[in-house]
Amino acid sequence: MILGHKLLGKGPECAFLYNDWLADCSSWEPTLPYLDLERFTYCLIDLRGYGRSIELKGEYSEKEAAADTVALADHLGWKKFHLVGFSMTGMVVERLAVDVPGRIKSVVAIGPVSAAGIKMSDAERRFFVDVITDDVKCRELADRITGHRLSRRWQDVKLRLARETRTAEAARGYLDMWTLHDFSAECGKGDLPFLIVGCRWDQPKFLEDDLRRTFLKWHKRAELVVMECGHCPMQEMPIYLATLMEAFMLRHAG
Repeated sequence: MILGHKLLGKGPECAFLYNDWLADCSSWEPTLPYLDLERFTYCLIDLRGYGRSIELKGEYSEKEAAADTVALADHLGWKKFHLVGFSMTGMVVERLAVDVPGRIKSVVAIGPVSAAGIKMSDAERRFFVDVITDDVKCRELADRITGHRLSRRWQDVKLRLARETRTAEAARGYLDMWTLHDFSAECGKGDLPFLIVGCRWDQPKFLEDDLRRTFLKWHKRAELVVMECGHCPMQEMPIYLATLMEAFMLRHAG
């Protein structure tokens, strides 16, 4: 079983780009024109139940996603690679950093969920469960994660992606992953370079102080940049994000 994916570029530096909870890798489309496809080969990777992997069922966990990534890397012949996680897949790239550090050159985590997960009350989790099927609440979440600063058309796009690019089963399974799982005790034992991209207009529990208490505390080679946008910089500030993450990965190339 190989995860659905799309390859872009022909460069020597190989990097995986992951989806988030609300959508498949379509979220990356505004950024793709600005990627350096001479120096990088990118693999847009959709986890089970999303996008090109929408027919693949599983347990929908960070361990499974990490193992699926290694299987795909072996299939592609990638011995070492960079990782770019987004939101819930911050947990996945952290799992890979624990499990296969020798294969990873660098990690970029954007608006990420950490290995500690996002702790929520029952009422808060109920809201996210409802988002899976309730269009009004899905729009509300799209508005919330961007600081209530963007247009209704933004909400339209996020709702469409949430409905068309994932299964409800996968969304529910990964919700348990990023709200109930916690493997933070395993973190911080290596010295991989991490770039943590925070977003100033993101929602609480994803903000700078939260990132400093998790990723920056665990990883001695972690760097933090806070962008002037909401939760989805690949859609809100694509040129700057591409520039930022490629500069970091090139510092750890070879």
